[in-house]
Amino acid sequence: MYLLSFVVPPARRKNLTALPAKQPLQNSAYQALAQKLQKRADELKLSVRALAERLGKPRTTVHKTLTGQRRLDPIEFLDWCDALEWDDPLAVLNALRR
Repeated sequence: MYLLSFVVPPARRKNLTALPAKQPLQNSAYQALAQKLQKRADELKLSVRALAERLGKPRTTVHKTLTGQRRLDPIEFLDWCDALEWDDPLAVLNALRR
């Protein structure tokens, strides 16, 4: 707010809205998905490097996804399901809702 007082005139300050308290990737659903991906990779005894090779992605990208620092788009999620040998991606998502 201190810097805001120099940049935004007082008349406009009261119309500003605060940012959401949680960033989207800190949402529990994203974290649950990341944990589910990590658990499945562990079950298959896949290292981050091996999973990255299966996905054709950089190791750092895979690591950030597994730790919940990076979001997956729906098409990419399907690729992850193939790499993790999940036959039913919808069942994976439905399990997160419970």
